[in-house]
Amino acid sequence: MKSNKKYRWGMKLAALALSSSVLFSTVESASAATYTVQSGDSLWKIATQHGISYQTLMNANHLSSSTIYVGQKLTINKQLSSISNTTSKLLQVAKQQLGVKYTFGGAKPSTGFDCSGYITYVFNQAGISTPRKTAAGFYQTAKKVSTPQIGDIVFFANTYKAGISHAGIYIGNNQMINASNSGVSVANINSTYWKKHFVGYGRLK
Repeated sequence: MKSNKKYRWGMKLAALALSSSVLFSTVESASAATYTVQSGDSLWKIATQHGISYQTLMNANHLSSSTIYVGQKLTINKQLSSISNTTSKLLQVAKQQLGVKYTFGGAKPSTGFDCSGYITYVFNQAGISTPRKTAAGFYQTAKKVSTPQIGDIVFFANTYKAGISHAGIYIGNNQMINASNSGVSVANINSTYWKKHFVGYGRLK
């Protein structure tokens, strides 16, 4: 009788170990996936499709340059790309406002946007609850990051006043979408003007 109990207990332990093994292997396999580079692909394109920055993709694959080749296998971290739905929605809302005029204090398409009103509107429409703040206010509360991801905030100082005075939404490939004097538009962060006033990146979500 004792022998049978020991046997049944041993079988339960074996089943538990097996189920645990399956669970962890499932979690592990779900956390990473392999992407095969296709003709016409670029790191920026692949990263954008998965809701991460190309720098993050480079780091995950230990790449020293952005050069890739057809057939190359790239590891995509699913924990990072799990935010792709929210990020995709954010990018969608952000790009829908392209061409909307600039209005100081503006916070909706019908009246126009200023930089912080635009960020507030885009994040809230994308489902990320964000109270209205100035560019300086966003800078104070954002988590500072050195390697930006798509959807992070780009901060600038001394544009029209001293201190943090402008912000845009990072969309990858050293570009941002922002509400500037010319309205909502895409700009290169490394252009002469923006590079001169660049401060850093921050994360709201």
